[in-house]
Amino acid sequence: MELSFFNVKDGYLEALVRGLRSGFLSADEYRRLAQCESIDDMKLALEETDYGMFLQDEPSPIPSTVIGQKCREKLANEFRHLRSQANYPLSKFLDFLTVEKMIDNVVGLIQGTVNKKSPQDLLGRVDPLGWFPEMKAIASMDITSGYEEIYKTLLIDTPVGPYFESFLKQVTPADSESRSMQEVASIFNETDLELMKNMLKKAWLEDFNAFCETLGGSTAEVMGHILKTNSDFRVMSVTLNSLNTMLGSSQQLGDRNLLYPSLGYLYPEGTDRIRKAWNETTVRAALEPYKPYAALFDLCAPYYSKERSGVTDIKQLKSLEDLIYEKEVELCEFAFEQQFHYGVFYSWVKLREQEIRNIVWIADMISMGRKEHTEEIVPIFRPRY
Repeated sequence: MELSFFNVKDGYLEALVRGLRSGFLSADEYRRLAQCESIDDMKLALEETDYGMFLQDEPSPIPSTVIGQKCREKLANEFRHLRSQANYPLSKFLDFLTVEKMIDNVVGLIQGTVNKKSPQDLLGRVDPLGWFPEMKAIASMDITSGYEEIYKTLLIDTPVGPYFESFLKQVTPADSESRSMQEVASIFNETDLELMKNMLKKAWLEDFNAFCETLGGSTAEVMGHILKTNSDFRVMSVTLNSLNTMLGSSQQLGDRNLLYPSLGYLYPEGTDRIRKAWNETTVRAALEPYKPYAALFDLCAPYYSKERSGVTDIKQLKSLEDLIYEKEVELCEFAFEQQFHYGVFYSWVKLREQEIRNIVWIADMISMGRKEHTEEIVPIFRPRY
Protein backbone atom coordinates (compact mmCIF):
# COMPACT_ATOMS: atom_id res chain seq x y z
CA MET A 1 0.00 0.00 0.00
CA GLU A 2 2.80 2.40 0.94
CA LEU A 3 4.61 1.73 -2.34
CA SER A 4 1.43 2.28 -4.30
CA PHE A 5 0.36 5.65 -2.91
CA PHE A 6 3.53 7.40 -1.69
CA ASN A 7 4.47 8.72 -5.13
CA VAL A 8 0.96 10.07 -5.74
CA LYS A 9 1.24 12.64 -2.95
CA ASP A 10 4.94 12.97 -2.14
CA GLY A 11 6.90 11.39 -4.99
CA TYR A 12 7.79 14.67 -6.68
CA LEU A 13 9.15 16.30 -3.53
CA GLU A 14 11.07 13.17 -2.56
CA ALA A 15 12.66 13.13 -6.01
CA LEU A 16 13.44 16.82 -5.65
CA VAL A 17 15.19 16.45 -2.31
CA ARG A 18 17.12 13.44 -3.60
CA GLY A 19 18.22 15.62 -6.49
CA LEU A 20 19.42 18.25 -4.00
CA ARG A 21 21.71 15.57 -2.57
CA SER A 22 23.97 16.06 -5.58
CA GLY A 23 24.61 19.64 -4.44
CA PHE A 24 26.66 18.67 -1.39
CA LEU A 25 30.31 19.68 -1.58
CA SER A 26 32.60 16.92 -2.81
CA ALA A 27 35.99 16.00 -1.40
CA ASP A 28 37.70 17.88 -4.25
CA GLU A 29 35.63 21.00 -3.55
CA TYR A 30 36.55 20.86 0.14
CA ARG A 31 40.22 20.60 -0.87
CA ARG A 32 39.89 23.70 -3.05
CA LEU A 33 38.30 25.59 -0.16
CA ALA A 34 41.07 24.50 2.19
CA GLN A 35 43.71 25.74 -0.24
CA CYS A 36 42.27 29.27 -0.32
CA GLU A 37 44.43 32.03 1.11
CA SER A 38 41.58 34.35 2.08
CA ILE A 39 37.82 34.54 2.52
CA ASP A 40 37.57 36.28 -0.86
CA ASP A 41 39.26 33.24 -2.43
CA MET A 42 36.67 31.06 -0.69
CA LYS A 43 33.92 33.20 -2.16
CA LEU A 44 35.27 32.53 -5.66
CA ALA A 45 35.68 28.81 -4.96
CA LEU A 46 32.09 28.52 -3.69
CA GLU A 47 30.78 30.20 -6.83
CA GLU A 48 31.80 27.05 -8.73
CA THR A 49 29.65 24.86 -6.46
CA ASP A 50 25.92 24.54 -5.82
CA TYR A 51 26.15 27.68 -3.64
CA GLY A 52 26.75 29.81 -6.73
CA MET A 53 26.70 33.61 -6.43
CA PHE A 54 25.09 33.75 -2.98
CA LEU A 55 27.83 36.08 -1.69
CA GLN A 56 28.00 38.39 -4.67
CA ASP A 57 26.43 41.37 -2.85
CA GLU A 58 28.66 41.12 0.22
CA PRO A 59 31.52 43.66 0.43
CA SER A 60 35.05 42.52 1.21
CA PRO A 61 36.37 41.46 3.61
CA ILE A 62 33.57 38.98 4.36
CA PRO A 63 33.40 37.73 7.99
CA SER A 64 32.91 33.99 8.48
CA THR A 65 29.72 34.77 10.42
CA VAL A 66 28.24 36.36 7.29
CA ILE A 67 29.17 33.30 5.23
CA GLY A 68 27.39 31.07 7.74
CA GLN A 69 24.29 33.26 7.78
CA LYS A 70 24.10 33.43 3.98
CA CYS A 71 24.46 29.65 3.78
CA ARG A 72 21.59 29.26 6.24
CA GLU A 73 19.48 31.67 4.22
CA LYS A 74 20.08 29.57 1.11
CA LEU A 75 19.04 26.44 3.00
CA ALA A 76 15.91 28.19 4.32
CA ASN A 77 14.90 29.33 0.84
CA GLU A 78 15.26 25.81 -0.57
CA PHE A 79 13.34 24.41 2.40
CA ARG A 80 10.50 26.88 1.94
CA HIS A 81 10.24 25.85 -1.71
CA LEU A 82 9.70 22.26 -0.59
CA ARG A 83 7.28 23.27 2.17
CA SER A 84 5.17 25.41 -0.17
CA GLN A 85 4.35 22.35 -2.31
CA ALA A 86 3.85 19.82 0.47
CA ASN A 87 0.50 18.37 1.47
CA TYR A 88 -0.46 16.93 4.85
CA PRO A 89 1.11 14.94 6.53
CA LEU A 90 4.43 15.90 4.88
CA SER A 91 3.66 19.57 5.52
CA LYS A 92 3.37 18.96 9.26
CA PHE A 93 6.51 16.82 9.24
CA LEU A 94 8.44 19.71 7.67
CA ASP A 95 6.96 22.11 10.21
CA PHE A 96 8.49 20.03 12.99
CA LEU A 97 11.91 20.74 11.49
CA THR A 98 11.32 24.48 11.69
CA VAL A 99 10.05 24.36 15.28
CA GLU A 100 13.43 23.08 16.51
CA LYS A 101 15.05 26.22 15.06
CA MET A 102 12.28 28.41 16.46
CA ILE A 103 13.17 27.23 19.95
CA ASP A 104 16.82 28.18 19.38
CA ASN A 105 15.77 31.56 18.02
CA VAL A 106 13.39 32.38 20.87
CA VAL A 107 15.88 31.50 23.59
CA GLY A 108 18.59 33.43 21.75
CA LEU A 109 16.36 36.48 21.49
CA ILE A 110 15.53 36.34 25.19
CA GLN A 111 19.21 36.04 26.08
CA GLY A 112 19.97 38.97 23.80
CA THR A 113 17.31 41.18 25.39
CA VAL A 114 18.72 40.34 28.82
CA ASN A 115 22.14 41.47 27.58
CA LYS A 116 20.59 44.64 26.10
CA LYS A 117 21.50 43.84 22.49
CA SER A 118 19.85 45.91 19.78
CA PRO A 119 16.84 44.37 17.97
CA GLN A 120 18.61 44.71 14.61
CA ASP A 121 21.64 42.79 15.89
CA LEU A 122 19.49 40.06 17.43
CA LEU A 123 17.30 39.56 14.37
CA GLY A 124 20.38 39.48 12.14
CA ARG A 125 21.65 36.41 13.98
CA VAL A 126 18.53 34.25 14.05
CA ASP A 127 18.36 31.06 12.03
CA PRO A 128 16.16 31.86 9.00
CA LEU A 129 14.83 28.30 8.99
CA GLY A 130 13.12 29.07 12.31
CA TRP A 131 11.79 32.51 11.44
CA PHE A 132 8.29 33.56 12.49
CA PRO A 133 6.81 37.09 12.57
CA GLU A 134 6.48 37.41 16.35
CA MET A 135 10.26 37.35 16.72
CA LYS A 136 10.35 41.05 15.82
CA ALA A 137 8.13 41.83 18.80
CA ILE A 138 10.21 39.70 21.17
CA ALA A 139 13.46 41.39 20.10
CA SER A 140 11.97 44.85 20.68
CA MET A 141 10.39 44.25 24.08
CA ASP A 142 11.55 46.08 27.19
CA ILE A 143 12.26 43.58 29.96
CA THR A 144 13.23 46.08 32.63
CA SER A 145 9.85 45.57 34.28
CA GLY A 146 10.00 41.76 33.97
CA TYR A 147 9.35 38.96 31.51
CA GLU A 148 5.58 38.90 31.66
CA GLU A 149 5.01 40.49 28.24
CA ILE A 150 7.53 38.24 26.50
CA TYR A 151 6.07 35.04 27.86
CA LYS A 152 2.52 36.11 27.22
CA THR A 153 3.54 36.47 23.58
CA LEU A 154 5.37 33.13 23.58
CA LEU A 155 2.57 31.15 25.16
CA ILE A 156 -0.25 32.61 23.11
CA ASP A 157 1.01 33.79 19.74
CA THR A 158 3.86 31.55 18.60
CA PRO A 159 4.26 28.01 17.20
CA VAL A 160 6.49 27.08 20.16
CA GLY A 161 3.75 27.85 22.68
CA PRO A 162 2.82 24.18 23.34
CA TYR A 163 6.42 23.38 24.27
CA PHE A 164 6.59 26.28 26.71
CA GLU A 165 3.36 24.99 28.24
CA SER A 166 4.97 21.54 28.57
CA PHE A 167 7.97 23.18 30.22
CA LEU A 168 5.73 24.95 32.74
CA LYS A 169 3.99 21.68 33.64
CA GLN A 170 7.35 20.10 34.46
CA VAL A 171 8.64 22.88 36.68
CA THR A 172 5.41 23.65 38.59
CA PRO A 173 3.74 21.46 41.26
CA ALA A 174 1.64 18.61 39.93
CA ASP A 175 -1.45 19.88 41.75
CA SER A 176 -1.21 23.34 40.18
CA GLU A 177 -4.29 23.60 37.95
CA SER A 178 -3.91 27.23 36.97
CA ARG A 179 -1.11 29.77 36.79
CA SER A 180 -1.31 33.52 36.64
CA MET A 181 0.83 35.33 34.10
CA GLN A 182 2.84 36.80 37.00
CA GLU A 183 3.60 33.26 38.21
CA VAL A 184 4.65 32.29 34.70
CA ALA A 185 7.00 35.26 34.51
CA SER A 186 8.43 34.38 37.92
CA ILE A 187 9.16 30.81 36.80
CA PHE A 188 10.98 32.00 33.71
CA ASN A 189 12.88 34.62 35.71
CA GLU A 190 14.27 31.95 37.97
CA THR A 191 15.12 29.38 35.27
CA ASP A 192 18.47 29.22 33.52
CA LEU A 193 17.90 29.87 29.81
CA GLU A 194 20.11 26.98 28.67
CA LEU A 195 18.21 24.64 30.96
CA MET A 196 14.95 25.98 29.55
CA LYS A 197 16.12 25.43 25.97
CA ASN A 198 17.04 21.82 26.67
CA MET A 199 13.67 21.15 28.27
CA LEU A 200 11.89 22.68 25.29
CA LYS A 201 13.97 20.55 22.91
CA LYS A 202 13.10 17.47 24.93
CA ALA A 203 9.37 18.19 24.61
CA TRP A 204 9.79 18.85 20.88
CA LEU A 205 11.69 15.60 20.37
CA GLU A 206 9.05 13.53 22.13
CA ASP A 207 6.27 15.22 20.16
CA PHE A 208 8.10 14.73 16.85
CA ASN A 209 8.68 11.04 17.58
CA ALA A 210 5.01 10.52 18.48
CA PHE A 211 3.96 12.13 15.19
CA CYS A 212 6.35 9.93 13.17
CA GLU A 213 4.91 6.85 14.88
CA THR A 214 1.42 7.82 13.74
CA LEU A 215 2.67 7.93 10.13
CA GLY A 216 3.75 4.30 10.28
CA GLY A 217 5.56 2.46 7.49
CA SER A 218 9.08 3.31 6.39
CA THR A 219 8.89 6.83 7.82
CA ALA A 220 8.21 5.50 11.33
CA GLU A 221 11.02 2.97 10.91
CA VAL A 222 13.68 5.36 9.57
CA MET A 223 12.77 8.37 11.69
CA GLY A 224 12.22 6.20 14.75
CA HIS A 225 15.80 4.97 14.54
CA ILE A 226 17.18 8.48 13.97
CA LEU A 227 15.19 10.12 16.76
CA LYS A 228 15.82 7.33 19.27
CA THR A 229 19.54 7.50 18.58
CA ASN A 230 19.52 11.29 18.87
CA SER A 231 17.63 10.99 22.14
CA ASP A 232 20.33 8.71 23.49
CA PHE A 233 22.97 11.18 22.32
CA ARG A 234 21.08 13.92 24.17
CA VAL A 235 21.08 11.86 27.38
CA MET A 236 24.83 11.29 27.10
CA SER A 237 25.55 14.91 26.20
CA VAL A 238 23.53 16.34 29.08
CA THR A 239 25.14 13.90 31.50
CA LEU A 240 28.75 14.47 30.46
CA ASN A 241 28.43 18.24 30.17
CA SER A 242 26.92 18.41 33.65
CA LEU A 243 29.60 16.38 35.45
CA ASN A 244 31.80 19.34 36.37
CA THR A 245 28.94 21.82 36.87
CA MET A 246 26.28 22.47 39.48
CA LEU A 247 23.97 20.11 37.58
CA GLY A 248 26.40 17.30 38.39
CA SER A 249 26.07 17.81 42.14
CA SER A 250 23.76 15.56 44.11
CA GLN A 251 21.52 18.54 44.96
CA GLN A 252 20.95 19.39 41.28
CA LEU A 253 20.55 15.90 39.80
CA GLY A 254 16.79 16.39 39.72
CA ASP A 255 17.11 19.36 37.36
CA ARG A 256 19.51 17.43 35.14
CA ASN A 257 17.25 14.39 34.99
CA LEU A 258 14.33 16.52 33.77
CA LEU A 259 16.27 16.97 30.52
CA TYR A 260 16.23 13.26 29.61
CA PRO A 261 13.73 12.37 26.83
CA SER A 262 11.24 9.56 27.39
CA LEU A 263 12.36 7.62 24.32
CA GLY A 264 15.45 6.04 22.84
CA TYR A 265 17.31 2.76 22.99
CA LEU A 266 18.53 3.65 26.48
CA TYR A 267 14.99 4.31 27.68
CA PRO A 268 13.82 3.29 30.22
CA GLU A 269 16.37 0.97 31.88
CA GLY A 270 19.52 2.70 30.69
CA THR A 271 18.12 6.17 31.36
CA ASP A 272 17.20 5.12 34.92
CA ARG A 273 20.76 3.91 35.47
CA ILE A 274 22.20 7.18 34.17
CA ARG A 275 19.85 9.22 36.36
CA LYS A 276 21.74 7.88 39.37
CA ALA A 277 25.21 8.58 37.93
CA TRP A 278 27.20 11.50 39.32
CA ASN A 279 30.77 11.04 37.99
CA GLU A 280 32.62 9.49 35.06
CA THR A 281 32.94 6.10 36.74
CA THR A 282 29.23 5.74 37.45
CA VAL A 283 28.30 7.03 33.98
CA ARG A 284 30.61 4.44 32.38
CA ALA A 285 29.08 1.69 34.54
CA ALA A 286 25.56 2.76 33.54
CA LEU A 287 26.49 2.55 29.84
CA GLU A 288 28.26 -0.80 30.11
CA PRO A 289 25.29 -2.91 28.85
CA TYR A 290 25.04 -0.66 25.78
CA LYS A 291 28.27 -1.40 23.93
CA PRO A 292 28.05 1.23 21.13
CA TYR A 293 27.41 3.99 23.66
CA ALA A 294 30.04 2.69 26.05
CA ALA A 295 32.57 2.78 23.20
CA LEU A 296 31.49 6.32 22.34
CA PHE A 297 31.96 7.31 25.98
CA ASP A 298 35.46 5.83 26.03
CA LEU A 299 36.42 7.87 22.97
CA CYS A 300 35.37 11.19 24.48
CA ALA A 301 36.01 10.56 28.19
CA PRO A 302 39.54 12.08 28.14
CA TYR A 303 38.04 15.35 26.89
CA TYR A 304 35.87 15.60 29.99
CA SER A 305 38.45 14.27 32.45
CA LYS A 306 40.08 16.94 34.60
CA GLU A 307 43.36 15.03 34.54
CA ARG A 308 43.35 14.44 30.74
CA SER A 309 45.13 11.22 31.67
CA GLY A 310 47.11 9.53 28.93
CA VAL A 311 46.76 12.44 26.48
CA THR A 312 49.74 14.71 25.94
CA ASP A 313 48.32 16.67 23.00
CA ILE A 314 44.94 18.26 23.71
CA LYS A 315 44.30 18.46 19.95
CA GLN A 316 43.86 14.68 19.98
CA LEU A 317 40.79 15.03 22.18
CA LYS A 318 37.25 15.00 20.82
CA SER A 319 34.17 16.09 22.70
CA LEU A 320 30.98 14.07 22.60
CA GLU A 321 29.48 16.81 20.40
CA ASP A 322 32.23 16.25 17.83
CA LEU A 323 31.57 12.52 17.79
CA ILE A 324 27.79 13.04 17.65
CA TYR A 325 28.17 15.21 14.54
CA GLU A 326 30.00 12.32 12.85
CA LYS A 327 27.43 9.75 13.94
CA GLU A 328 24.52 11.94 12.88
CA VAL A 329 26.02 12.31 9.41
CA GLU A 330 26.19 8.51 9.13
CA LEU A 331 22.56 8.16 10.23
CA CYS A 332 21.37 10.74 7.72
CA GLU A 333 23.43 9.33 4.86
CA PHE A 334 21.93 5.88 5.37
CA ALA A 335 18.43 7.37 5.34
CA PHE A 336 18.94 8.05 1.63
CA GLU A 337 19.50 4.32 1.01
CA GLN A 338 15.80 3.57 1.57
CA GLN A 339 12.88 4.92 -0.44
CA PHE A 340 9.29 6.05 0.18
CA HIS A 341 9.76 7.81 3.52
CA TYR A 342 10.01 11.33 4.94
CA GLY A 343 13.37 10.70 6.59
CA VAL A 344 15.18 12.02 3.51
CA PHE A 345 13.78 15.53 4.18
CA TYR A 346 15.04 15.50 7.75
CA SER A 347 18.36 14.04 6.66
CA TRP A 348 18.88 16.57 3.88
CA VAL A 349 18.38 19.47 6.33
CA LYS A 350 20.74 17.99 8.93
CA LEU A 351 23.43 17.17 6.37
CA ARG A 352 23.19 20.66 4.92
CA GLU A 353 23.58 22.12 8.42
CA GLN A 354 26.71 20.04 8.91
CA GLU A 355 28.04 21.26 5.56
CA ILE A 356 27.50 24.84 6.72
CA ARG A 357 29.45 24.10 9.89
CA ASN A 358 32.23 22.72 7.71
CA ILE A 359 32.32 25.85 5.54
CA VAL A 360 32.35 28.19 8.54
CA TRP A 361 35.10 26.13 10.18
CA ILE A 362 37.30 26.37 7.10
CA ALA A 363 36.63 30.12 6.88
CA ASP A 364 37.55 30.58 10.55
CA MET A 365 40.78 28.63 10.17
CA ILE A 366 41.79 30.63 7.10
CA SER A 367 40.99 33.90 8.88
CA MET A 368 43.12 32.90 11.87
CA GLY A 369 46.01 31.68 9.72
CA ARG A 370 45.64 28.07 10.89
CA LYS A 371 45.12 26.34 7.57
CA GLU A 372 46.60 23.11 8.94
CA HIS A 373 43.29 22.59 10.74
CA THR A 374 41.02 23.08 7.73
CA GLU A 375 40.72 19.32 7.25
CA GLU A 376 39.14 18.85 10.69
CA ILE A 377 35.61 18.69 9.27
CA VAL A 378 32.91 16.05 8.87
CA PRO A 379 32.64 15.29 5.13
CA ILE A 380 29.23 14.52 3.64
CA PHE A 381 28.68 11.41 1.49
CA ARG A 382 32.32 10.50 1.41
CA PRO A 383 33.13 7.60 -0.95
CA ARG A 384 32.67 4.19 0.67
CA TYR A 385 35.13 1.53 -0.38
